[in-house]
Amino acid sequence: MRRLFALVLDAASPELIEKWTDDGSLPILRRLRENGVYGRLNSVAEFLAEAAPYAFFSGRNPAATGLHFYAMWHKETMQVRPPGKDWLPYQPFWRAFQRGGPRAVVLDPSNVYPPEPFHGTEIIGWATHDALAPFQSFPPGVAPWVRRHFRAALLPDERYGLISKREFIAERDRMIDLNRRFTDLCTSLMARERWDLFLACNLTVHHGGHRLWSTSNLKEELSPSERTALKGALHEVYVAADEAIGRIADAAGPDTVIMVISVHGMAANTSRGWILSEMVRRVTGDAHRSDALLRARQAIPTEWRHAIKSRLPYQVKRGLTRYWRTREHDWTQTRAFNLFSDTQGWIRVNLKGREALGIVEPGPEYDELCEQVSEGLKTFVDADSGEAIVMDTFRPSQVFQGKHLVDLPDIVVRWSDTPAAMHRALTSPEFGAIPWPTPGRNPEGRSGSHRGQGLLIAAGPGLRPAKIENAHILDLAPTILSMLDQPIPAEMEGKPLDLFR
Repeated sequence: MRRLFALVLDAASPELIEKWTDDGSLPILRRLRENGVYGRLNSVAEFLAEAAPYAFFSGRNPAATGLHFYAMWHKETMQVRPPGKDWLPYQPFWRAFQRGGPRAVVLDPSNVYPPEPFHGTEIIGWATHDALAPFQSFPPGVAPWVRRHFRAALLPDERYGLISKREFIAERDRMIDLNRRFTDLCTSLMARERWDLFLACNLTVHHGGHRLWSTSNLKEELSPSERTALKGALHEVYVAADEAIGRIADAAGPDTVIMVISVHGMAANTSRGWILSEMVRRVTGDAHRSDALLRARQAIPTEWRHAIKSRLPYQVKRGLTRYWRTREHDWTQTRAFNLFSDTQGWIRVNLKGREALGIVEPGPEYDELCEQVSEGLKTFVDADSGEAIVMDTFRPSQVFQGKHLVDLPDIVVRWSDTPAAMHRALTSPEFGAIPWPTPGRNPEGRSGSHRGQGLLIAAGPGLRPAKIENAHILDLAPTILSMLDQPIPAEMEGKPLDLFR
């Protein structure tokens, strides 16, 4: 059995990793890349960006598990809610480890349910993105030790909306500091625990990629000198992450295989999700409910709402998310609606016999509505350039198969590659103009969003320098299990990568 340190450098951009290892500004990753194997990975993120962590940890496609976001549509209650083991069960691969097999230490995996007994130690919610449960551990006694020595819940809830220069700089500094804290916790855990697999998830380039990709999410106008000074913020976060990898790899020891993984990438934010609900309503003609409570909420500045919500208990915050995501719909009049999503657009049909309050008949009526929505959305263009904003639309059944296909969106919208911040307004010859909420800016405060490729760098004893071709993130769990001499569950869809001489 090999000893393995697997670092998930969450949402690391293959383009930036290649650029900055080539120019030498990420020396640790450059050395690993030159002495081991490297390649880009195909990913389910090309179609459902936020499904990538679930696919990696389970080794299964989104239609097999139904899991594709941290706030998902629950058709039985007509609400948005966090996924739960009661209706979408799944087991991350390390939780199957039993005594007599490998022992794992797992730090900060995103998108997992609360820890369960297994052969190892697991900590969730320490400083993670898209947590499905608050900070805790297995065994339970590890969490107090972490809180005492390293603090916990270090990443505050993300506030949507434009940010100031001061906040931009604070985001950069927080991610750099978090890399140091992450390094200290990893090296301490390595010394404290016995392990065969050490799997750690570093979210700093993920969160940094969303907030620091460009300055198109800033409230203020910038001078040329300010723009130049802030341009390198994300690079500084990557450099800090590279230093962290070097220190942790040294602590792991020379006989350890090192894997650096990203299951989806990052680039300029192209999501038009903020106005997709209005686009769908224009195309379908469905009514929009705007009652006094909704209007009152919309009148409160985003930063005020965030300040209040951030002080509420975990379960209360999640309940408010469910409440506001569905309040605008009158289900007796709504045939199709926009699901909450960060990257692609996701549209759900209010289908009779599937949704609790469905009104659209299965068969021809459903198919005609899907076609109407898909073709109608494609008519929208940028009001100034005339450039189309929708690259294509498709139904997940064209890509994925599995018993939970019914839990996926009915239509996925892939946006054009131009940054969303360029807009002043969108217009359609059939459905009129829709103003962009923050002309020339990203209204959600994210200047970066996900892309559909991940990456793998692996180096260590027995690995042959090579370039990986045609690999997929579904191959990662089988590869790790194979390296640990563990059986690969029949339901896993990938295959072990041949990394060794």
